[in-house]
Amino acid sequence: MVDFHTFVRILAHFRPLDKNRPKKANMQEPVNSRTSKLRFAFQLYDQDNDGKISRNELLQVLRTMLEMQVTDEQLESIADRTIQEADLDGDNAISFDEFRKVESINRNGNLCVKPSHVKDGL
Repeated sequence: MVDFHTFVRILAHFRPLDKNRPKKANMQEPVNSRTSKLRFAFQLYDQDNDGKISRNELLQVLRTMLEMQVTDEQLESIADRTIQEADLDGDNAISFDEFRKVESINRNGNLCVKPSHVKDGL
């Protein structure tokens, strides 16, 4: 059960960012900044809080999100491809830095795991 305080804190991630608000030098990054939103999404996948998204964690989230829409074989293929394309340091997991570099949605709105440092047509 989520209490009201937790609900409000989670909801704050989805507020639009006020770009006209002056920034203070010692101010923490706003909870609704792009980086904070990415960290929030990353933490949904990183279920053991070790700072990495493993293949098993990715599979667990994909199973929850896609339920019965795809076969286990398809899910495993998606997870393997995602790890292969996003894992820049070769440790078979996705760190937050690697997660930030991945383009999550292409222009057509399809899931895309191509790292942002890879240019189209190369």
